[in-house]
Amino acid sequence: MKAKAFCIVSLVLVMAVIGAALAAAQSVSKDQLIKYYNSCITKKISNCSAKTTLKTSRSVNLRRRADLAARQVTFFTTNKNMLIQDMVDQEITQKQYKVDYYLNKRFNEMVK
Repeated sequence: MKAKAFCIVSLVLVMAVIGAALAAAQSVSKDQLIKYYNSCITKKISNCSAKTTLKTSRSVNLRRRADLAARQVTFFTTNKNMLIQDMVDQEITQKQYKVDYYLNKRFNEMVK
């Protein structure tokens, strides 16, 4: 009976230690978030800048896309620090698709 109780208590303690270790591993410092968001926005600006070369295309749709990309470059460059601070405040997780969704959403809010 004592062996069974000892095993149960040991198991509970091991689970508590594992849970605490996982929680500590998941907490990300504010500086790490800022660095991550900064790199995401820089990457977004770079990608949009590359699309602006389509301005000379014969396709109307590609020229429109180039114009949109140029406006995005301006928006993200001008508002980079504000966007980073907003993402830190809203605790956007470090997942590229969530950051992209947030950035696109903010751009569309400002354009309208």
